[in-house]
Amino acid sequence: MDPVREVTVQTDVPAVMRDGTTLMANVYGPADGGPYPVLLARMPYGKDLPFNSTYLDPLKVTRRGYIVAIQDVRGRYASDGKFTPFVHEFEDGYDSVEWAASLPGSSGAVGMIGLSYLGKAQWHAAVMQPPSLKSMAPGQTWGNHLNGAQMRGGARELGLIQYWAQAALALGILFRRYRGEPEQIGQKLPELVGSIDALLAGGGYDALPLTQVPDPDGLTPFVRGGFARGADDEGWDYLNIDGRYDRVQVPTFHIGGWYDCFIGETLRQYAAMKERAEATGGRSPRLLVGPWTHGDFESTFGDLDFGIGSSGALLDYRGDLTDAHLRWFDATLKGEEGPLEERPPVEIFVMGENRWRGYAEWPVPDAREERWHLHGDGRLSREAPGQSAPDLYDYDPEDPVPTVGGAILMAPIHRPGARDQREVEARRDVLLYTSEVLREDYTALGPVHATLFAATSAPDTDFVVRLVDVYPDGRAIVVTDGVIRASQREGFPAPGVIRSAGPKPVEPGRVYEYRVDLWATGITFRAGHRIRVQIASSSFPRWDRNPNTGEGPDSARTEVARQRIFHDPEHPSHLTLTVVDR
Repeated sequence: MDPVREVTVQTDVPAVMRDGTTLMANVYGPADGGPYPVLLARMPYGKDLPFNSTYLDPLKVTRRGYIVAIQDVRGRYASDGKFTPFVHEFEDGYDSVEWAASLPGSSGAVGMIGLSYLGKAQWHAAVMQPPSLKSMAPGQTWGNHLNGAQMRGGARELGLIQYWAQAALALGILFRRYRGEPEQIGQKLPELVGSIDALLAGGGYDALPLTQVPDPDGLTPFVRGGFARGADDEGWDYLNIDGRYDRVQVPTFHIGGWYDCFIGETLRQYAAMKERAEATGGRSPRLLVGPWTHGDFESTFGDLDFGIGSSGALLDYRGDLTDAHLRWFDATLKGEEGPLEERPPVEIFVMGENRWRGYAEWPVPDAREERWHLHGDGRLSREAPGQSAPDLYDYDPEDPVPTVGGAILMAPIHRPGARDQREVEARRDVLLYTSEVLREDYTALGPVHATLFAATSAPDTDFVVRLVDVYPDGRAIVVTDGVIRASQREGFPAPGVIRSAGPKPVEPGRVYEYRVDLWATGITFRAGHRIRVQIASSSFPRWDRNPNTGEGPDSARTEVARQRIFHDPEHPSHLTLTVVDR
């Protein structure tokens, strides 16, 4: 169809929820009146602020024959009510979808858009099965709070949660709480700004016990409350989408990034919806994964640039991310299938070779698992290990290994993405296992996990495993990583696990098998490079420091733990890569 030439914008359009609370939205629409499908975004970050147009351009979408509604969720900015993250998004999501379907000029068909919180809000609405919801495109989001949002492998996502709460939410909460009281705002603001400045400068995470992390004026009580809740807390059952994907009756288009903090969940959601489609005969989901970090769709991440064809602005020189959304919604809301059928169902950017590949599904056809074993002389090899003594290191919670890059969401000073690890690798509490120089390209495309046989002197501790691409010039670029809390070894990671059965302290000195989920990657290790595995017991402040005492988040006491990593025939510690032939 020809582009719409005139667009209207209505601000503060009210939507009344079932309990009488009014939520406000800005509505962009073609001036000719329609009827047109509606694309709905529900966000806590302010509908009047610029939308991430690199991800999706509301004006461009509107000119292609859609109404776009961007709504403040309950308790945020122009909307009434009290904001408690995620709690009201089920019912409010249902009601907002049906409100959007009734907008003037609407065709009655609604799709949902947006990434991160906006993506999670889509899942909340979808499991409620609003009849007018016909399609959704959840980007860089999650379903299980215990797999990369609030926790990962039983360790708490300290860096993500504290930064999100303080930098993205707290100022708005402060101004709302003291609306009409400028003197109160003047008194409270300096402390909050100081707390935010500390985070932006790289600090503000050192509090012990963990439940005493900064929360000026109690603006974000859900942070301390969340850190106090264990992985076995029943409250996670309400917020998690795991176990409810079979209730989602609409087709889904999943967008992720290899260095996004939610890539593991993006891939799990795709798998869940693929399974549902196969069981019901419905439309198969689609998947698009670039080299991107959270909310950033350019081409440079950390210390590498992946080429402008990797960016969301060009997408292999075949349009941008908005065009990708439009192909999806044109097919699922307007019945215009042609442009979508021209693209493969799964589009994956393969780092290293820095090009896009198309597949019929994920994991990709003909992929296979290969083990890389740890050896006592620091080698990483396909060969099974021989007899060797375990490697030892001491982990001191008072001097944790710093977080350097990777799939993180923290203050900009903690730059995410493909960063050089040599400074980290020089530490005595980081073990390295490195392959020989590769004689030919080697492509890992799929799940990555590690199996460690380890012992500790402590009743609880952590193990962090990191996959690294070692360049001929010595650069050691992080690819992906994961963590397991020893006391949660039986709860994570396990497919479909909604929450842990509870912590189980370890017996000091006893050897246990730990499975560490590194989620997945898409990378070609080039000929001349080497593959490396790092092992440590911390990555701070991304994950909270395990104090090694087993005393929980209310304790400020720490101990040094003596760690032993085994690699012998009875204890064959190894990394498992999913690989494909070229």
